[in-house]
Amino acid sequence: MCFLASLSFLALAFGASAAPSARAPSDRQRSFIIIGDSTSKYDGGWGPGFCISTKDITTVTCINLAVSGGTTGGFFESGLFETSLAAVGAEAALGHRPVVTVQYGHNDQKIAPAEGMGKNLTTIVKAIKAVGGSPILVTSLTRRNFFANGTIDDALELWAEETIKVAHAQRLPLLDLHAQSVEYCEAIGPEASHRLNYLPTDNTHLNPNGATVFGRMVADLMVAALGNSTSLGIIANPELTYNITHGIPSY
Repeated sequence: MCFLASLSFLALAFGASAAPSARAPSDRQRSFIIIGDSTSKYDGGWGPGFCISTKDITTVTCINLAVSGGTTGGFFESGLFETSLAAVGAEAALGHRPVVTVQYGHNDQKIAPAEGMGKNLTTIVKAIKAVGGSPILVTSLTRRNFFANGTIDDALELWAEETIKVAHAQRLPLLDLHAQSVEYCEAIGPEASHRLNYLPTDNTHLNPNGATVFGRMVADLMVAALGNSTSLGIIANPELTYNITHGIPSY
């Protein structure tokens, strides 16, 4: 079933679950930590749009540790590995359930085969689990490069497939942002897709409107993967969800 059809129920589902409800004592409060490259960071990525969606429950924390130029290899070499694990461990020590999104591919694709990224992802998610985090793998946001026939010129497919393989092998939740963003951009077309660009000729990074759209897409995918939006601390946006699931530009 395609993304636009399979998630079309979310506008109604969100409306039904948006009212606050008591959490069982065993249901630990979530916090969110974003790890990845510039397409998920606070300036130019979907991170801000996602974090804005996570304010439904008081004191929900959303920490964005994504960096420009990030690769899975650089994650270890830069010291970000230790910094990220410390942040996850600190949230777990507070009694929270740290939900950690991990999205790489854009820069790994430029320097190494997909299999190398897969090995690094496996190490990363195992380490996150070891310090009390709940890792979720996210396939890469599409670049908004189009062929003349209106389809996406997709250079990231193999790296998205490798992420999916790791998620299945490690039995982890998967947010297939790559497939969903490709489908959405093809549905709304090049002109509307490029209105979400960070700069007019930057088909990789996002302006604030792009962050809002694709941050909502990540939030909706997470609800579909993990369940009830209220217990996750994710705010409903039925209008934007409807537009995304029906291939309608919002900006």
